Amino acid sequence: CLHDELKKADYVKLLLQKAKACGNKEMESIALFNMGKMIYYQEDKKQGYELMNEAIELMKNTDYKYKYDNLRYNYNTLLIMQQRDNQYEKALKTLDLLEEIVTKDMEGTTDIGSLTDKEKKTMYAQRALILSRLGRMQEADEAYRAWLAIGDTYSKDDYLIIPYLMDRKLYDKVIEMNKAHEDFLYTHNDTVTYHMRTIKRSLGDAYEKKKEYKEAAKYFKDLAILIDSLKVREQKSSALELAKIYETHEKDMQIKEQKAKLEEQHIILVAILGVLFLAGLAFYLVIRHLRAIKRKNRFLARQIDSQLAYREELHKANEEIKQLLKQQHEPSLPIASGKQTQSREKEEDYGDIRTSAEDKKLFEELDRLVEEDKLFLDPNISRELLLNQLHISKNTFAQLIQAYSGTNFSGYINNKRLDYSIHLLKDYKRYTIEAVATDSGFSNVRSFYRIFREKYGMTPSEYRNTFEKE
Repeated sequence: CLHDELKKADYVKLLLQKAKACGNKEMESIALFNMGKMIYYQEDKKQGYELMNEAIELMKNTDYKYKYDNLRYNYNTLLIMQQRDNQYEKALKTLDLLEEIVTKDMEGTTDIGSLTDKEKKTMYAQRALILSRLGRMQEADEAYRAWLAIGDTYSKDDYLIIPYLMDRKLYDKVIEMNKAHEDFLYTHNDTVTYHMRTIKRSLGDAYEKKKEYKEAAKYFKDLAILIDSLKVREQKSSALELAKIYETHEKDMQIKEQKAKLEEQHIILVAILGVLFLAGLAFYLVIRHLRAIKRKNRFLARQIDSQLAYREELHKANEEIKQLLKQQHEPSLPIASGKQTQSREKEEDYGDIRTSAEDKKLFEELDRLVEEDKLFLDPNISRELLLNQLHISKNTFAQLIQAYSGTNFSGYINNKRLDYSIHLLKDYKRYTIEAVATDSGFSNVRSFYRIFREKYGMTPSEYRNTFEKE
């Protein structure tokens, strides 16, 4: 995926996010450096350099096992970019930092044979070129002599010194080095290559600078022929490959065409039958599931209606009992009421313990207030409103609610609202669910749906649909 720029960018971003989340500075550095490279090649070079330098500083401050190997790679990459952009002062500083890592024995570097000597030779060539481009010829020549002192070993990268030799007009040396490489390639019959193309161009430039135009023309002519040969070879290779593929396919197509048609028809037939079977099975399962849901909803709806009807009858019976008791004890009611009020007022100060009968009577009074005045329809109803009317403490209030409703204040009020919503859903079929929720005292329809489903096992819409179909 590293050759797919879009995927590469995605993976680099993912690595950066994961590294930051885990506090892994070394992986964050690697991600930042690669992000900087991508941005650099997208022509936003300023931001690219900033990210790469930030990545290098981050790597310097880690204890990563491969810290110095990564810094070698980072500095070498940065050095190439800076030379390409003619930023020779910055390139020289980068080279100094790279040389410090290569030449010093640092814990954490990887020992790969004589890698240090090879890198030294490469750095001397780069230093000679950079100093030459900066006009510091004496220092450039010193770097060149250091390059020469290493000898003919690691000659594979000797081409790096050629730009310096051209700057110093050492054309004979350029010709000598390139001739040696040219002879080597001719000896091994490796003449139509991009390496040979570089050699021909370098020799042509050197002879042209020496004003030996005949030799220069010869090499430029060879270069033109070589470029054409490379293009022809590429085209021929592609053409031969395509021709071979075409020929193979042409023969196979004639043999397999009829067979393919028969197989295609067979596959289509099987696929159609399979799709029809799956569609039928899916339809059957959906219908079966819907019927099961309908049966369950009808059962739940009947339970809800039965519970509400039973509760209504119980409420009426309680009212009748209260009326009878009221008629029997009517003369003593004012005195009892006065004592009850005083008892409630004193309760907050002294915490009097009530009997079970008194608690039940107090809860019934609370329930009557809530029911008769439809207080539960107020979405902003609070405990304080009821506490002020009943003259009892918060603790006693909470105990009453818990003891006689089996839930807390919010649950008690929501149960009242749900009972009222059942009435609206049954009697006002044109009401939307949102209207039912609002008229029942719920602050929003989502809460209404959630609480209704938690208590009754189905949604308000499902309950209404079940009721309508019955």
